[in-house]
Amino acid sequence: MRCRRLRLVLLAAIAATASSSAGALSQAAPDAHLARAVHGSILVTANPGVYRRDASGALTQLTKVAGAQVDLYPVWSRAGTRIAFARERLNHPKGGFESCSLMVMNSDGSDLHQVGQVRTDCSGASWGPNDDRLVFGGGPPGANGATLRVVNLDGTGVRTLLRGRYANPPEAGTHPTWSPDGRTIVFSWSAGPVSGLLAVRPDGTHLRVLVRPRPRRGNLFAQPSWSRDGKRLAFFQVDSIARTRTITVAASSGLRRHALARLPDRLAPPGGFGGPSLAPKDSLIAFPGQCGQQACLWTIPSRGGIRQVLMRGFVQPNWGRAGT
Repeated sequence: MRCRRLRLVLLAAIAATASSSAGALSQAAPDAHLARAVHGSILVTANPGVYRRDASGALTQLTKVAGAQVDLYPVWSRAGTRIAFARERLNHPKGGFESCSLMVMNSDGSDLHQVGQVRTDCSGASWGPNDDRLVFGGGPPGANGATLRVVNLDGTGVRTLLRGRYANPPEAGTHPTWSPDGRTIVFSWSAGPVSGLLAVRPDGTHLRVLVRPRPRRGNLFAQPSWSRDGKRLAFFQVDSIARTRTITVAASSGLRRHALARLPDRLAPPGGFGGPSLAPKDSLIAFPGQCGQQACLWTIPSRGGIRQVLMRGFVQPNWGRAGT
């Protein structure tokens, strides 16, 4: 029930911030220099759907949901032609834990369909080499026995790479990300037998811990994102006690970690508005934050520097390749 309450808080917060989003649909970046630095389209969400922000600042709504549904964590395919995301049905008639359908569509919102009968933990998915497979966290969010799974784009060939003893907490989720060279999947994991920011090969072998949480500190490493060259990772260090997130950049090995900014989380469970996403040229990181009592999207230089507001009322960013 704790998971259900946390998710309802998150969804209510997204709905509240989205009430002002209509006025922002044509809003360009507030800073001209920042606007020129933005290459590639950024996918974002606001109740009730997925939006695409072009490099020019123009916004297009790609999905519209009916009834008690919400679209979460959109992610670009490697070629920039398709988008995957999770679709959650609220107020499930059977009660208990919610789960999400794994959805795919073209970059313009056409050909929207579910990937087989796949059900996810409502965290993000990631595209594999050739855009013919997806990796995702399986099972209802908060349910015992969390899994990391891979599926073919047509819904066949579901394979479990890792099965946990417990639940992954809603503050972190699984949020796997597939490396640019296709050899490694990095993900957040607190379900045992090991915990932290983990890495595994796509065949389920060579499981290893990249970043291990400190005992009894209430910290998690969540929502990782690869740089385009595969040399760096960006992720949140989530402090569930202090309710803060720290944007962290590290080498692909998890070493040489560098904290860019520490952020408060007052509108939702820590990390609930999405994670950091690196720009096509790896010079900027988009991340969700707060503008007063409103959720908004910020950017920060990936080597450290001044944060700037990019969009207001939108969350869960995913930056596409140049040309998207």
